[in-house]
Amino acid sequence: MIFVHRVARPSLRHFPARPYPRLVHRLAAFAALIVGATSCAAQADTLVVADQRGMQRALLQAAHADKDLGFDIRWVEFDAAAPLLQALGAGAVDLGIAGDGPYLFAWAAGIPARAVLLLPPRGGGHMTAIIVPAHSPVHSLSDLAGRKIATGRGSIGHLLALSLFDSAAGNRPDYVFLPPSQAKSALDSGAVDAWATWEPYVTLAAAQTGARVVADGQNVMPNNGFMVASTQAITDKHPQIAVFLRRITQAYGWGRAHPQEFAALLSRQTGLPPDVANKVAQEQITAPGPITDETVKEEARVIATYRKAQLVNPPRKLDDAFDRSFVP
Repeated sequence: MIFVHRVARPSLRHFPARPYPRLVHRLAAFAALIVGATSCAAQADTLVVADQRGMQRALLQAAHADKDLGFDIRWVEFDAAAPLLQALGAGAVDLGIAGDGPYLFAWAAGIPARAVLLLPPRGGGHMTAIIVPAHSPVHSLSDLAGRKIATGRGSIGHLLALSLFDSAAGNRPDYVFLPPSQAKSALDSGAVDAWATWEPYVTLAAAQTGARVVADGQNVMPNNGFMVASTQAITDKHPQIAVFLRRITQAYGWGRAHPQEFAALLSRQTGLPPDVANKVAQEQITAPGPITDETVKEEARVIATYRKAQLVNPPRKLDDAFDRSFVP
């Protein structure tokens, strides 16, 4: 059986009165409440999987790879990686998907989790971008100097902005840390000048309001994604996680061969417009693989970027962020 919880999304009409990190904690606490109420994360016959915008669930179901697992899956959906990782660190979920930036940001802060499967980039770095309104006077990175950019603290969008402006001359932008729904509202209302975000939000904003890309992540950062598991789940549910990783790897293979079928189901299940779902399917269906020494070497760049911005100073070796005992 497959169960689904959706974390309530903040209203688009209001900006947070408190700092974004507090909002993250409230979302994580809510996720812990709805999942922890049934103690599923502690049950060996249930794997609690955190998803973003329902994409992994849609892919697994489209490929029919969710059948006869030998255990139940309880899905918990999030709009971004930050609250997902908070829930993972709190033990409310066992496993989830996150970009390398938010994952390593959370790992450096001490969450008890390890990356267990590599999701290398397929979209050529275009899946993460800084976007502006259609009629914005901003046309280059230099135009953003001193302006306000919305993004999630420690998100893949934040990593992109830090990476881009690290090498750019002139003044840096001002960051306004908001979750995706409120960042979009801020961009649309003119409260911020730009939004550093990721798919499907990049394509959604373009389709809905004509927002355009100023810069993206191509050749700027590793652009890797990971399946991340809590250390407790790795200990208690290693066989279940291994089965899930094999099935999700199979599902990605099916998705590469049937992108239109996946996009159709993705659109139905998530509410994404068909043209947006088609683009996301084309760019996100990658070929999962094992975590290697090269992976760790690439991700050292991410930690270096955050460290240079004085956002992290992890006391542990980067190797500790990865668990290589799972072979897809």
